[in-house]
Amino acid sequence: MLELMIPFFLLLVILLLALPLIFIYLFIRITEEAFEQIGFGHWHASLMVFGSIIGSMIDIPLHSGVITTYPAFMVDLMGTMDVPVSFHPVRLLVNVGGCIVPVLVSIDLLRRHRAPVSTALLGAVVVAILTYTMAEPVPNVGITLPVYIPPVSAALVAVVLCRGYRTAPAIAYISGSIGTLLGADVMNLLTPGVLPALAPPSAYPRPLALSIGGAGIFDGIFLTGVMAVLLASLVVCLLGGGSCRSRRISVS
Repeated sequence: MLELMIPFFLLLVILLLALPLIFIYLFIRITEEAFEQIGFGHWHASLMVFGSIIGSMIDIPLHSGVITTYPAFMVDLMGTMDVPVSFHPVRLLVNVGGCIVPVLVSIDLLRRHRAPVSTALLGAVVVAILTYTMAEPVPNVGITLPVYIPPVSAALVAVVLCRGYRTAPAIAYISGSIGTLLGADVMNLLTPGVLPALAPPSAYPRPLALSIGGAGIFDGIFLTGVMAVLLASLVVCLLGGGSCRSRRISVS
């Protein structure tokens, strides 16, 4: 009996050790599939995925030093508002993998005419308004948003706005990435009172680092684009009655 239990125990240990590798492999393959659905070849998609993983470890400062108060022109505009104008020192950063890569991918899609510019921008505006209204600043944490809201809204907006189903995944990616970036992050950071809410007076000596896309490949901006593409592709396949791969556009 003991001899039978030892191999089973070893098999269980190997399985537990392999689970993280299986998860990483599935995540990479699903992400590559999303990039392929919006028109990139396999090697281009793989390069973007691994570039995003490496870029997730890099933050670029948006401002030299720390910020403790709003600019003078905003203070003048906020004169009639009952909100603080100063806050705990913060450093504003932008993450390469979680923000810059999705923005560059969106620009490249528009440059290659994978989606109509006007439709993509309209979709981004709709998603930006929705994410802006639903985002919530959490002190010493950041701006939070229900994870399902941006990708689902981006996919639905893309399918509704898209005149031809072929371009829906690309529009979903742009709408989700740019819309979430503008609505949840940029517009909220520019809203009077949000920075004081994120960085209330604290005895903690170090400045609070606020990074747009700061969670890298697991940030809402990056994952929104990937999930929106997959959801839009699924809807296209169901409504179109065809294969997803038959609708893919290859990029040389």
